[in-house]
Order: sequence, then structure tokens, then C-alpha cells
Amino acid sequence: MFKFIFEILTDPLGLPIEWYWEYLILAVIGVVAYAVAYRCVGDMYSGGMIDGSTSGSFFHWLIRLILFVVLWAVTYGIIAAVKWLTDNWVLVLCIMGGVVVVAGIATVIAIMIRKRKNKMGLEVLDDESN
Repeated sequence: MFKFIFEILTDPLGLPIEWYWEYLILAVIGVVAYAVAYRCVGDMYSGGMIDGSTSGSFFHWLIRLILFVVLWAVTYGIIAAVKWLTDNWVLVLCIMGGVVVVAGIATVIAIMIRKRKNKMGLEVLDDESN
């Protein structure tokens, strides 16, 4: 019963890439979610936190569902970000160039201010010593 609910909830979760990559990535996510859920439920049994097959099955599918959705969301976000970056590479380069120019100007201004402060500090010390 829990497997049926899991499949209903995860079936619409797809990725915005070619179908063969999507199946491969979702299979890896499914295997990782299964392994983690299996280990967590095993630890729960060993720790005496649960007993019985129904509670073990419930927690297995719950942990598996949560982990699957989280891993899917992270993967989807990474794929969407990479697609956006590759589709808008000119804009990305312009923004990065602008950031580099602003950082360079800020660095030059900071160096000039420090030199001016150090020069004024030396002049004040020279005036005081006379």
C-alpha cells in the first residue's frame, strides 16, 4: 500500500532533460533513497524505536519519499540553473565582467585612500616632531 502512494506521489516528478538521462538520474536518486531508507529503518529496529513490519514499512516509504523529493528538487534546480546559464551565457559574461570591473575600481579606490591616509599620517608626524 505504501509503495502505491509513493509511486503516485513521485510519478509526475520529471527532469527537464532528455528522457534517457532523466531515467538514469531518477534511477540513481531512487537507489540512493532506498539505501538510506533501508539503513535508517534498520537502525530504528536495532535501536528498539520501532517493531513490526507495518511500522517498518511505513517509515521506510516515508523516509524514501522525503529523500527522493529532496534529491529530485536539488537535481532539478541544478539542471535548471545550468540550462539557464548556458542559454544566457552572454548575459552571464556581461554580469561577471561588470562585477570584475566594479571590484577592480573598488580596489584601486581603496589603495588610493590608504596611500593618502598614510601620507597624511606621515606629514602630521613630521609637523609634530619639528
